[in-house]
Amino acid sequence: MDWISPVSTLAGAVVGVSSALLAERIRWRRDQEKEGVQTRRVVYSEFLMALSRGHSDMRTVVFRSDGATDDRLYADLHQALDGSGIWRLRQSLSLTASAEIIELAVKACRALTDMRDGLVADPDLRGDAYFQVRAGLWRENAHLREAMRRDLGMNGLPDPEVGHYRFPGAS
Repeated sequence: MDWISPVSTLAGAVVGVSSALLAERIRWRRDQEKEGVQTRRVVYSEFLMALSRGHSDMRTVVFRSDGATDDRLYADLHQALDGSGIWRLRQSLSLTASAEIIELAVKACRALTDMRDGLVADPDLRGDAYFQVRAGLWRENAHLREAMRRDLGMNGLPDPEVGHYRFPGAS
């Protein structure tokens, strides 16, 4: 019976070490998840700001384009969109976001390029064509923000803009 004490000591040591390793693994996974959420939050915020910057910079180009040639307006609008950083950040999303977020980001980028192309064709910020493409951008942006909020585990009321888009003649 002298062998029982060393075996039980060994078994206790194995259980203790195993428990410590398991606890450390769980803690590591939790830390990895927190880091992943923080990384996504930063990339999502930067992407949404680039969408906004692209829209704002294109509006500024149109406001300042009085008498500009079609070629100059075309170049300036392309530069405004490219200068927003949207394409670089779109690549960052592809490394950090889910397939759903990437799909919605692509739709938002397409809405922004539709706006650019629409402003090249008709640079009237008070016209129906602009209001239509702007509403499309806002719609895609709102859906993207909601998906990002869900992905980040944010609770609370949904984005108030989802489903409410301002079209020409709307108050």
